[in-house]
Amino acid sequence: MSSPRAREAPSRCGSGRADLRYRVAMRRLAWAIAAIAASSIAACRSAPKVEEPDAAIVGSWRSTNGVATFTFSRGGLYELRLADKPRPVMGAFTYSPKEGTLVLQTRRESSVCGDDVGTYNARLSALTLDLELVRDTCDVRANALAKPLARIGPGTGSPR
Repeated sequence: MSSPRAREAPSRCGSGRADLRYRVAMRRLAWAIAAIAASSIAACRSAPKVEEPDAAIVGSWRSTNGVATFTFSRGGLYELRLADKPRPVMGAFTYSPKEGTLVLQTRRESSVCGDDVGTYNARLSALTLDLELVRDTCDVRANALAKPLARIGPGTGSPR
């Protein structure tokens, strides 16, 4: 038989301080988590928005020699279809009408010239786009853009 003393609840001597320390620590932890969450939300809201490219360049263009077709989308993406390649070259672009420059960056996973960057001086009119090579690490793209481009459509197709 067990003694009545063994059946009693353990002594709570000193547990008030431990409880208080635990509650204080948990409040501090909760405040720290809330501060981190708030700063994360603020950082997301302050992220710069992707600027929509100049509407004058958005659309579909074909090289005058028929070797290439370019499509520039409103989302800042381009698609280059080459007559001798089964898959298109995809990437991002920025066009600055004030400086007259077009910068093309191929996607890393592209079948041709992955992650290459090309910079061109651009002369744009309603129906033609003339590009002068400044520097391009992708010879395939540079050769495709060696001839002027003629507008063939408003760019209803959007590259992915």
